[in-house]
Amino acid sequence: MIKKILLSAAVMVATSATLQAQTNLRTQFNQALALFNEMVMNKEIGEALDMIQPGIILSDTEKQEYNSALSEAFPDPFVGSSTVQSETLKSGFRQEMLAYWTESGDYLYLYLVMHTQGTQQQVIHVEHTTTFSKFISRF
Repeated sequence: MIKKILLSAAVMVATSATLQAQTNLRTQFNQALALFNEMVMNKEIGEALDMIQPGIILSDTEKQEYNSALSEAFPDPFVGSSTVQSETLKSGFRQEMLAYWTESGDYLYLYLVMHTQGTQQQVIHVEHTTTFSKFISRF
């Protein structure tokens, strides 16, 4: 009887720790995504890319070039953003399609592929387009 109680308690603790780790990872992801979206909305795409891809170091000049290219392509301010589609794949991989739009109806779509190993999540691929069908077909 005592063995069953101890085994049950151990399973509950292990399950609770796993759920807590998953919750913390999702919370961290949501916070990072909110900051990333804010940067893109402010047309600071260079800083946003630098933040989500720590393995790729962008110079200040490169960041400014990304920012200038985004401002040229979208002279009007972005007025909204959303996660269009999000899908959990196998073995810790996940894909996300994000959208940003202007009041005049211009859209920017970003496609992200992420991989989670243990408690660490990293963005391993980023693409952008103004064509909706290019990324939505991947889901």
